[in-house]
Amino acid sequence: MRSRVSPVPSLSDAARTCPDDWPPAHRPALEGLASPPPADVDIGIIYTHERRLMPRLLYTLRRSCPGIAARLVLVDNASKDGVEPWLGYFPQTLVLRNGRRLLYAANLNRVLQAATARYVLLLNTDMFFDPREQCVTRMVRFMDSRPQCGIAGCGIYHEDGGYAYPARRFQTLPVVFARRLGLGRFMRRTLDRYLYRDQPVTGTWACQWLSGCFLMIRREALEDVGYFDEGFVKYFEDVDMCLRMARAGWQVLYHGATYCYHLEHRSSRHLFSIDAWRHLRAYLRWHWKWGLRPTVPPVVTPPIRRAA
Repeated sequence: MRSRVSPVPSLSDAARTCPDDWPPAHRPALEGLASPPPADVDIGIIYTHERRLMPRLLYTLRRSCPGIAARLVLVDNASKDGVEPWLGYFPQTLVLRNGRRLLYAANLNRVLQAATARYVLLLNTDMFFDPREQCVTRMVRFMDSRPQCGIAGCGIYHEDGGYAYPARRFQTLPVVFARRLGLGRFMRRTLDRYLYRDQPVTGTWACQWLSGCFLMIRREALEDVGYFDEGFVKYFEDVDMCLRMARAGWQVLYHGATYCYHLEHRSSRHLFSIDAWRHLRAYLRWHWKWGLRPTVPPVVTPPIRRAA
């Protein structure tokens, strides 16, 4: 069953919400690792060439953080056009410039190394928010109420309102066959289990891993488990991080009471594409690292504890 959230803002709707003089005059960006007093959340975004996606992402993101101190940590991944157009959206922006283009996990680690807030939110550039949801603020409050939660994600929806199933179980060979060989219609139970279709999409529950398009990480947990494994060239760095969190005793939680949107383009879905082979290589490396059946503590959703 595909749940919907409506109305879903369209590209034209988002454009109309941006005032004509947006973005505002650029504020000075903090270069390198110099940092202001710690924010509640540092929001990491990697910019390479996604110019078309950035205005809607940053405009709606900034309006999803009322009542908290949020800093943008923007990685200029050796882009051709630079990040100067994106420096006026947040009161505080830390720019990290790469001398050469880095791969995804390495860029994520640049954000984590520079972050000083008690939470770090890692986002893809193809995301956008409904400001009425106050998603980032609500996720910070959620993490405050769950002190044993090391990493969390919110509900993720496609632009058409279809649910994106951001919380999943570890992939097994039957799951790979169902997804890569187009056998999903014949292996419905396998995919239902993989995608947690037995769980409420607006609920809160423990899961095995969360999509890397939206990951909120507790600094204390990060200091415990370490940074992303850069051996994963692309894909499975999020799966690996979630498993390490669970093995270290931190909870991996899905919180569907709030949500955002993902303009997902799964280039790896084409069986003979370069990204499909990268995905397969990452999958094999993950099993080489953890074994065919990685052991994790029992997945238990803890009771909520109200923040002070």
